Amino acid sequence: MHIVRSSLNTHPLSPFENSEQPKARLSLLGLIAVTFFCVAGGAFGLEDAVQAAGPQMVLLGILLLPWIWSFPIALMTAELSTAIPENGGYVVWVEKAFGRFWGFQEGWWSWMGSLADNALYPVLFLDYLAYLRGDMSALERWGIGLTLILIITFLNIRGIHLVGFISILFMSFIIAPFLIMVIYGAPQMNPIHWLASHEQVNWILLLTVLLWNASGWDNVGCCAGEVQKPGTNYPRALAISVVLVTLIYLLPLAVGVSAYTDWSHWREGSFPRIGAQIGGPWLGLWLTLAGLISAAGMFNALLCTSSRVPYALAKRGMLPDSFARLHSIYGTPWYAILFNILAVSALIPFSFRELIELDMFLYAAALILEFCALFQLRLKKPDMPRPYRIPFGMVGVAALSLPPICLCFLSIGISNLTTKLAGMAVLIIGIFIYFWSKRSFRFS
Repeated sequence: MHIVRSSLNTHPLSPFENSEQPKARLSLLGLIAVTFFCVAGGAFGLEDAVQAAGPQMVLLGILLLPWIWSFPIALMTAELSTAIPENGGYVVWVEKAFGRFWGFQEGWWSWMGSLADNALYPVLFLDYLAYLRGDMSALERWGIGLTLILIITFLNIRGIHLVGFISILFMSFIIAPFLIMVIYGAPQMNPIHWLASHEQVNWILLLTVLLWNASGWDNVGCCAGEVQKPGTNYPRALAISVVLVTLIYLLPLAVGVSAYTDWSHWREGSFPRIGAQIGGPWLGLWLTLAGLISAAGMFNALLCTSSRVPYALAKRGMLPDSFARLHSIYGTPWYAILFNILAVSALIPFSFRELIELDMFLYAAALILEFCALFQLRLKKPDMPRPYRIPFGMVGVAALSLPPICLCFLSIGISNLTTKLAGMAVLIIGIFIYFWSKRSFRFS
């Protein structure tokens, strides 16, 4: 498709820019670690689900979600990422399936959702730090949050290989205390507690928390152009990650609900207190530090994947050329990274729940479109090389896609009115921006 650029987008490259493609520098282990942080980052975040419904519904949800949510999204990501190993992931998949309009909408919805998601992690980092330091002034929180943002920005501009390496170190640091918690707490496990539930279940909060904690598998497709041997590494990394995430959720929770049975007081940040009760203050401290590292690790990984979305849109003429600029030394989309950081900083004042609900609304809408693209590409391009292919043909694709699509519609349907209005506003703005960019950049 021919794109005619306007004169506003023709400019010489500065010493900090080049026009080359990013290099494939992310290894299999790095991809596993980045996936781990795109989805989980540890068992942190599940505590509110226990408060909403009690152990029975949460443990049941963790056992069911891999089959009706995580594996379907992971296998869809594996097929499309290996068939189309380009940066931008779902933007490229949807564009090839349905054309430029829907490709832009997919990118816009996912990008806006990822900005809301990314804004959570500096706040989570500061909340866990407050457990160690006590209350901090607004100026202290701002200064520490800004320092974290600058460090993560530097790592991302330096390159995806460094993002992967740091993610491996962070993942090891986080898994270790949860493993020790499970070992120390195993003698206290009582299956009777696993069957307990609340008389009045907060279904909206339960579903939102569970789906949010199992979302993000498709994000790793955004950096497919920078993954070594994507045809083999994506299926392996995603399969390993689904099992790893399920275990890191299931086992600490099974131990924790037996050790701390006042489930109405479970809330975000409870695991350090429960760890201290099981293993002593040293384990509680380690889990607090792991919470800090988890927030930083998720911010690091998701900034990496989300910045490839505006980069891919700009490469296709749907956003200004500046978003596609690569650093002349590190080969990273530094302009897109910096823009994402500024947008995330503006969203930090919003509450945790507001950001989660908006993120899930937009993520669900985008995910429905991705599964439709999977189906359409099987029909439209049956002979396209697919190093990994979901088995059993179109029947297999349909059976795999139906449960997560239904959950997406359910997630959108149960969201509150404010979230619906904000989400619909984002969707409508995306349509206007598409036609504005089409006129401004004169693509056809």
